[in-house]
Amino acid sequence: MKKIILNIGICAGLMSMAACSKFLDRAPLSVPATGNFLTNEKEVNVALTAVYRSLNWDFGTVPYQSGTDGWTDIAILRAFDLGEGTYDTYNSHPANIWKSAYVTIQRANTMLEGMEMAKNSMPEGTFNRLQAEARVLRAWSYHYLAYMFGGAPLIKKPLLPDEFRTQTRATQAELIKFIYDELDAAAPALNWAPTERGRASRAMALGLKARTALYNKDYAIAAAAAKSVIDNANLTLNPKFQDLFTRSGQKPNAGGEILLEVMYSEQLASSFTYLPLGNCSRAAGGQSGRFPSQRLVDMFEAKDGKRIDESTVYNPLKPRENRDLRLKYTVAMPGDTCYMNLVTFVYDIYKSTTSFKNADGSWTVKSNADYDNAFGPAKSGLGYLWSKYTMTDENAFLSRVNFILMRYAEILLTYAEAKIELNELDATMLDAINKVRARAGQPKVETAIEGNQGELRELIRRERTVELAVEGFRWFDIRRWNIAQLVMPGKTIGIALDPANMPPVPNFRKSPEHDLNSIPDYSAQENLRRTRETRYWDAKLNLLPVPQGERDLNQNLTPNPGWD
Repeated sequence: MKKIILNIGICAGLMSMAACSKFLDRAPLSVPATGNFLTNEKEVNVALTAVYRSLNWDFGTVPYQSGTDGWTDIAILRAFDLGEGTYDTYNSHPANIWKSAYVTIQRANTMLEGMEMAKNSMPEGTFNRLQAEARVLRAWSYHYLAYMFGGAPLIKKPLLPDEFRTQTRATQAELIKFIYDELDAAAPALNWAPTERGRASRAMALGLKARTALYNKDYAIAAAAAKSVIDNANLTLNPKFQDLFTRSGQKPNAGGEILLEVMYSEQLASSFTYLPLGNCSRAAGGQSGRFPSQRLVDMFEAKDGKRIDESTVYNPLKPRENRDLRLKYTVAMPGDTCYMNLVTFVYDIYKSTTSFKNADGSWTVKSNADYDNAFGPAKSGLGYLWSKYTMTDENAFLSRVNFILMRYAEILLTYAEAKIELNELDATMLDAINKVRARAGQPKVETAIEGNQGELRELIRRERTVELAVEGFRWFDIRRWNIAQLVMPGKTIGIALDPANMPPVPNFRKSPEHDLNSIPDYSAQENLRRTRETRYWDAKLNLLPVPQGERDLNQNLTPNPGWD
């Protein structure tokens, strides 16, 4: 083998094994080697499958994107984590994300270089499409590196041993330019619809370009990329929001809304996710390890399309009533009848017993672990549970509900936000917002604010938060909107301590920034609500630290500001 494929952060041991150098130069006797493997279309597809499988960046068999909301103001994790703001450069999460990104990059680089040997063995269009898919997935990883770390080594080919310790960090701007260039080059080789479920399409590639541009405040680029998808991909929204997050509901992918997903298969015993299990009620046999916060709950509008402090139909004594239907399918509130882990029950945190539905349709009152378990939502959380991805029709210990990485609703909201930031307040922008709102049963954008950039900015930020909760966007949004310093410090706030003494509507107008971003302030009612840890904020937390383990292996990797 002339080249050894090195993954950043895992090859220090190989570097020190001088005695093994001759062995490493030998081709394996029983399996294909990198230098002679990718010689035909079948082998290239095998390599591409490995790139796709590497997109499952997880912690505890849970996709990372689903957990990052717990590092923000709209959710918490049961164990103290990045949201508290007190971690250091040795924390495992930055290290795992960095490593996961480079595993994808390494696999894509290996495939892209090796598949040149297969160029003459398959149709040109097939070769170009497979190459384009790998380039899009590599760009996907660089997107996360750019916005989570700010800058990272830009590696576009398999590394030689002597190149490992010489890698330096490209700037965020350099990574973003690379992403744009890669997606522009790859997209024309892809069909608007994927060749098979789970593969990258032109719509997904341009969706990633739109997301990257939105985060970088390149609003004209974001709008153009999103509009190209809207006009050409022939996508629609799944008629039922809740179907997106159950296995049976995902299967038909109605409207083609799901553009990229972590897929699980019954054909592989190790292919499953603990996402529903980790979010599931203790009463239903789950682990209840991640919880929504009151701030998220209060961002969901009332049925009249108004924020709860402006609505005439919202009643703080009955907070589940007259609400945006997405609230029910995102957050489980006490009093809700839930179906989790194949158990139907009434969710409650205020009583030691609750009702469970029997197989014959009757109900039985039993002990309630959500109330008395030390790790349940009453004692360890904020009083709420996630219903999104949790109220699914399968055993939570062996769930194969796919985790969505990109869907059409995001494309519509990206287009609308970019147009609002450009102050291009036209009918296409309104149509994009109204499509998403209509599915949620919410009224169209009020005529009175159709031409008001500030009011529309408030609306789109709230719409994005409630539509995409627990899908991995809030961590990035509060940074690009420059509100992390407003929403992160202070106590995490939850449900009323006593349902007989419900708190009033919180104050959304503590400052113009609070009002613009629909940030409810609970400082006057903390004594009426469940609270947990007090969180800390510092400007350095806008980026994750370059993992100390990577810097120990490669002295050329400079730290992020504040992390040295």
